[in-house]
Amino acid sequence: MSALNIQWKLGKPFGILVILAGFALITQIPMIYHAREILEVVSSEYLAAYITIIIAAVFIISNAEVVLYEALLIRLRSYDIKDYRAPFLSASIICVVYYVCYFLTYSALVGLELFGLQDPVAQYAFCQMISLLLIMVISFWYNRRQNKVTRGA
Repeated sequence: MSALNIQWKLGKPFGILVILAGFALITQIPMIYHAREILEVVSSEYLAAYITIIIAAVFIISNAEVVLYEALLIRLRSYDIKDYRAPFLSASIICVVYYVCYFLTYSALVGLELFGLQDPVAQYAFCQMISLLLIMVISFWYNRRQNKVTRGA
């Protein structure tokens, strides 16, 4: 978490955290549909792994949204708890980048013969890991960039 963010020092905005976690949970609906209908993961014997991947993805997406939320607060220079521009922008940006990364990864790898020979859960997990890693890197990079801009100004 950012040491410069005034809002976190004033008090934890649990309502914002719940909103961001809710958006992260909603983000998984198209992924669940894709895994069920396209990859046919549910018919696999690895249902526990499938559920674990979804739960991990919700936590990682929530974390990325919080990190981007902090960076957007610094960017917008708004530390008011009732200003909901930053959490909705954060959730929207992370959602779009996550979907783009997931489906681009899937479409790039679906043509590979080795990828097609893997179990559907492994295909799903690989695409999830790549997209989750990319959104974390992007959100942390932007947060670090905003902190450097704030320290330098």
